[in-house]
Amino acid sequence: MYQHKQTRTTAFRFRRYCRAAYAAYNSLHRVVNIGHLATYIADRQLHKSAAIAALGMLFLPLQAAAQTDDNPDERLLPAIDIVAQADTLFCSPEPAAVLTAQDFSNTSVHSLGDLVAMLPGTDLRTRGGNDVQGDLAMRGGTFDQIVLLINGVNLTDAQTGHHLLDMPVDISMVQRIELLTPAQLMARGITAFCGGINIVVCEEYRDHLTAELSGGSHAQTKAALLGTKMLGPWAVTLAGAYNRSDGYMPNTDYRHGSLFLQAARHSSSNDWHLQLGGQAKAFGSQAFYSTAYPDQFEATRTLTASAFNVHRWQHTRLETTLYSRLHRDRFELFRDGYTTAPAWYSGHNHHLSSISGLRSRLLRRVGAGEALLGAELRREGIRSNVLGTPDSLLPAPYTHSAARMSATLYGGYSIAYGRFNAEVTALGLYNTAFGFNYGLAAMSGYRLASQLHLRAALSRTYRLPTFTDLYYQSVNHIANPDLNSEHSLTAELSLQYTPRPLALQATLYYRDGRDIIDWIRQPDEELWYAMNHTDVSAKGADLSLLYRPRYRLQPVVGGGYSFCHIDRDPGNMISAYALEYLRHKADLYVAFSPWPRLRLKADASYRYRIGQYTDSQGQLHTYGGVLLLNAAAEYALPLGRHADTLHGTVLHLFVEGYNLLDTQYRDHGGVPQPGRTFVGGVRLNLNSNQQ
Repeated sequence: MYQHKQTRTTAFRFRRYCRAAYAAYNSLHRVVNIGHLATYIADRQLHKSAAIAALGMLFLPLQAAAQTDDNPDERLLPAIDIVAQADTLFCSPEPAAVLTAQDFSNTSVHSLGDLVAMLPGTDLRTRGGNDVQGDLAMRGGTFDQIVLLINGVNLTDAQTGHHLLDMPVDISMVQRIELLTPAQLMARGITAFCGGINIVVCEEYRDHLTAELSGGSHAQTKAALLGTKMLGPWAVTLAGAYNRSDGYMPNTDYRHGSLFLQAARHSSSNDWHLQLGGQAKAFGSQAFYSTAYPDQFEATRTLTASAFNVHRWQHTRLETTLYSRLHRDRFELFRDGYTTAPAWYSGHNHHLSSISGLRSRLLRRVGAGEALLGAELRREGIRSNVLGTPDSLLPAPYTHSAARMSATLYGGYSIAYGRFNAEVTALGLYNTAFGFNYGLAAMSGYRLASQLHLRAALSRTYRLPTFTDLYYQSVNHIANPDLNSEHSLTAELSLQYTPRPLALQATLYYRDGRDIIDWIRQPDEELWYAMNHTDVSAKGADLSLLYRPRYRLQPVVGGGYSFCHIDRDPGNMISAYALEYLRHKADLYVAFSPWPRLRLKADASYRYRIGQYTDSQGQLHTYGGVLLLNAAAEYALPLGRHADTLHGTVLHLFVEGYNLLDTQYRDHGGVPQPGRTFVGGVRLNLNSNQQ
């Protein structure tokens, strides 16, 4: 389930592997397809350097099985993928965990949020189904203490973590998902209280087309299309998806669609990635934020854009990123056309939040290691009729605004010697609203054996309050514009054991959090106050495994277990967010093929959540434990003689069942989750015969 070695899918093809020096250089950290290999080159030339010898050793075992022909010096080999380590020590080359497209193809996961929730230590508290809205957290933190990156670009919403997953990304676009710890993010110039998630999308450099049409329970319908076309050196990708449902209970209907455009170019000295995406959502919000008002409704619009360039020369690498995100949100406490609002209701809430930034970092070999120097300018702002300070110059419906600017400077150094490697990073930030903050990180690793790797990390980081923390006012909420940033000190110890076909990883962590921002109230009061109140220390463990034996049934067994315990000092206050978390999280999935083209999948998950919620009748309940069971079957129908390879066309017929035990449970507050649900459909994969 978890791949601990970061890979790239940037690909190019040699019809023949030759002795030219650039051949080995260009193969570093790239996928290489080799059509023919001359044996005299493999025997005599590949062993002339350590880098080329590593490639040669991969091919030598294949010589005995290669077909013979009229030319004794030439062997025909099937196309294979070669992934080499990057020629850089920095940028935390190995994330804490990686989930690849191959991994989640062996599960019944059907939405982006569920995919992220498969990573160890993560927690997704959904409201509604199929990515309508969800609060993402990790390792006992809150939904505001995690950052989200798309292709390495920090697009975390500054208004509230409730909108973190409002991204123009469909699950069909995802190549892999990386779990990043606070120490690993520091080298990117990003601070995160608990950590972050990096979603890598549209990373294939070949002509291909994927289309999906599905439908199921509650009039659920999905249509998705993704296509990539090579236009000279550019790979241009266009992806779109549309989802709708009548809802699994009153006022839980939804409509949401997304469109994403990317143009990418790769060369030995320059990389370009240009991205533009948009998403629109509209959904009934049955008791999403309060059980007292069941007729809520919300509509959001998201627009993202980024340009990323990497320039390489000699022992130097320069990365530059320009990015922006706009998010429009309209919240209706009483849904228009659905119910009649009382006289005291003053109108809907309107918000327009924005982030934009310019980030650059320089990496260069210095002595025995590599030095890093980076800087970033980032602006976060909001227009609203609720959040911010009064602003008479704004157009209707906005009456309030707020903005803040951050300047970040960071640097570090990494070194590797034998089996040992170490990395240190320091970061300083000045924010126009909160003054100076700093972050520190140190990581080290030691390879105990060829398949056994020990890592340790220590980091000090912080989080700035969101605009909701600072300004949100309602009948029973009192904001606090004088909030300070919260801080954490995190220590981690990780052990990886990867004897093929098995991969195991165990991680221990401890996080000491101070000045935690939370909404709290007195037991005998109805008003919630935003305060730097609770000191929270979290300690826990994450375990993950993947077993992929080479049997005829092509079985795959994966899963993990996460444990978290929080020590806190809330006094006599009741906490709304900081003290609700997953104590136990266990996942197990199995996939196998009883017949060559049939794939059967089943997965089970257990969640035990600490915390309480109040239902619509005012009764207090504990979350407790919940067991969920899903299953899926997929049949691949080849269309054409190349359909059993990476080339050609394959039609997939699939049926999926979720919550097969029809478990009644809540993830957040008094919002019931969907019961037993079925989905079926077709997926078409069309790949070019040229690569």
